[in-house]
Amino acid sequence: MSKDFSPTTSIYAFVSGKGGVGKTSICLNMAAVLAKAGKRILVLDGDFGLANVDVQLGIVPQKDISWVIKGKATLEEAMVKTEQGFYVIPGQSGGVSSLMTLLEQAHVLQKLKDAAGAFDAVFIDVAAGINGDVLSFGNFADHTVLVVSPDPSAVTDGYAVVKLLWQKYGKDNVHVLVNQAGGEQEGKNTFTKLKKAAKSFLGLDLPLLGIIPYDRNYAAAVKLQNLTTVAFPTSKASERLKEVAPKLLGSLTK
Repeated sequence: MSKDFSPTTSIYAFVSGKGGVGKTSICLNMAAVLAKAGKRILVLDGDFGLANVDVQLGIVPQKDISWVIKGKATLEEAMVKTEQGFYVIPGQSGGVSSLMTLLEQAHVLQKLKDAAGAFDAVFIDVAAGINGDVLSFGNFADHTVLVVSPDPSAVTDGYAVVKLLWQKYGKDNVHVLVNQAGGEQEGKNTFTKLKKAAKSFLGLDLPLLGIIPYDRNYAAAVKLQNLTTVAFPTSKASERLKEVAPKLLGSLTK
């Protein structure tokens, strides 16, 4: 970690109202795309109850975030450099309560902020839903990427995340990414529903980060414990992810 501390390093929380929308895959694929472009990216598996970043990457970490929480390792010691070029701080499935105490939250977040300067960006793959950890990470992050699918329940639950972040913390930093869209129009329609609800009931103007099309190779890559952009670099989803990832670090930080 030779890069000098950068107070401008942005932290991004990847959230979703429900599971199954592909949030973790989106987070990891974006990290891989940006790492290939020469960016130093750190990913924290922020789902402390059902962590699966290591599973999707096919890695077996020696240490994870639970070691940091218990004071048995530093955040740097828990980091793993992936074959795709970015760094990961693994979570532990079933080993740590999904609801950290306030002191544990403060400890992890401070350590993460201290480590952020060695990277161009830090991604937090937050647990699905709206529990306390999710909202804490959303409040902590500079930018929040809300991943939704065309499934009506995903839109409704996604809106709940936006609403709680706004009402509890006054956070209006949410950008929407529609995943698994059957086509460009379906993706736009999904976003429009969410945008209208946020505007009508919260007075928020949600921006669209991008639309990722449904792609069978996407699911196939997960089964292979690989990333779509690596296993199927020319697939429809991969091509769109390559377009959206640079936008994440570009337009959102202006």
